[in-house]
Amino acid sequence: MGGDTLNYSRTRVIVKIGDDYQPKPSLIEINSNGLWECGEYIRYLYSGNLTVSVMIVDEDSNTILLHGHLQRGGTEWIGAVPPLLVSTLRTDSEDEDLTCYALPQQNFDATTYIYNWKKNGTSIYEVLLPFDTQSNSISKDYSGNGYNATVGGAIWIASGKVGGAYSFDGNSGGLICSLPSIFSNWSNSFTITFWMYSRDIESDSTRRCLCEAYVDQNNSLQIFQYNSSLQIALKLNRTDISRASSALSNNTWYFVAIVWNGSSLTVYINGTECPSISGDTAYQSGNTPSLTIGYRSDGSNVFYGYIDEFYISRYARSPHQIYQDYMDMRNGSSAHRTLVADETSIGDAWSCTIIPNDTTRDAEPIDSNVIVITAYGGGTT
Repeated sequence: MGGDTLNYSRTRVIVKIGDDYQPKPSLIEINSNGLWECGEYIRYLYSGNLTVSVMIVDEDSNTILLHGHLQRGGTEWIGAVPPLLVSTLRTDSEDEDLTCYALPQQNFDATTYIYNWKKNGTSIYEVLLPFDTQSNSISKDYSGNGYNATVGGAIWIASGKVGGAYSFDGNSGGLICSLPSIFSNWSNSFTITFWMYSRDIESDSTRRCLCEAYVDQNNSLQIFQYNSSLQIALKLNRTDISRASSALSNNTWYFVAIVWNGSSLTVYINGTECPSISGDTAYQSGNTPSLTIGYRSDGSNVFYGYIDEFYISRYARSPHQIYQDYMDMRNGSSAHRTLVADETSIGDAWSCTIIPNDTTRDAEPIDSNVIVITAYGGGTT
């Protein structure tokens, strides 16, 4: 290694030989001081005609020092550079946030990146609809659960909050998919998040549906606008539970989070918890078991505006995480995403799969490194 010395303990070495990631090797040192100095090196022994992918990152400066690949005979790298997942202090402890960075691509001009967070190898999402690919027929669910939405009447636009979005004309049409299994039991916790832009929410008389999870006539969840606010109506075994947001404005993007912890509803707008305000209960439900976006399942109460980044998480996300999600997306960027420490526990193995997208297609999904959460070791004096 030439140039400035590096603290080897603060240097991340990511090496993949064939399909297998390799452990960080010992540094072959001259001076035995823990610094990677000129003339010192690391090595891996292997045989066969395998592709070797290498990334070396200085964790102190969060700088990629080396990235490339080798193969006997030579091939060109295809697809995305593996994303970099790091903890705040680089010690992977329970009190640190995790941030996943989408690194620059080779041979693919990505306009957005889709992030699928995974805990112990399983997606945290029940539904993951970023709306980044131009299509007026199908919107892909990236959770891996197969809840691809059929588009009927809604129009894809390129200028959403983050990448693409869907536009609803207030007259007919929307998106529909099969009813996610998480709604089969109301003891399940979940979080619904999305960006909304209404053209007429200031109207005092118009009920327009942004989302409905219809189970049957006695069980449903509906998110709709009415009386200048967002209304959340949960019908649980014939019992109505409702909440309303504070007043919202026309022609403004809002980040909405609806959290159900198995017994109570909480509403967040732009990362801030709304006061506990009872909502409208004189609403009508749909009639078809399904998840609909932009209208009710009976085809009525069509939304007038835009909806983007529609996600359903499989647990009640923390207030800090909801605020972080708002901060990560409010400027339209998809360069990185952060999972706050409140979401993790000792022993969790966290990773993130990133899908680069150029509005017309996806590149191959790329998995980050895995971080296993450890106990906080404590500071020194």
